[in-house]
Amino acid sequence: MDQRLRIYDSLIKMQEHSDVFEHKQEDLLEKISLAEVHCIDWIGMTSHPNVTKISQKMGLTRGAISKISKKLIKKGFIESYQDAENNKEIYFRLTESGQSVYDEHKKIHNEVKQVLLTLLEPYSDNEQAAILRFLTDINDLYNSKSADINEKEK
Repeated sequence: MDQRLRIYDSLIKMQEHSDVFEHKQEDLLEKISLAEVHCIDWIGMTSHPNVTKISQKMGLTRGAISKISKKLIKKGFIESYQDAENNKEIYFRLTESGQSVYDEHKKIHNEVKQVLLTLLEPYSDNEQAAILRFLTDINDLYNSKSADINEKEK
């Protein structure tokens, strides 16, 4: 993977951990929190998404994902279902409204991606490597904090 894309991935991960990156550009996203948007995103990208899978992908506790998913069901963005082969486990899928949020979120991310990749063009490979190393260190810090929280929940 090209360094600019790896830097982009790190920036997006940082933004997902902050309140700075607001998804309020469309009316559709005004009634939903950033955590809910990202939960919808992971449900849309994951095969047979359940609380455990989504919590691992988002770096949040299962309890937090359970609360978010209940809100999303109440708001009509996702629905729960059980697989005929495993009626014990509860899975999620997007509703039509949830799919609209998912699509809008992807559109926003693609726009940001283009801006950030253009921003990185004038940097040399060595400069991009330094930026990437720095951002990786920040993401590792966030991931270790999330892991600590998940361990305390067990």
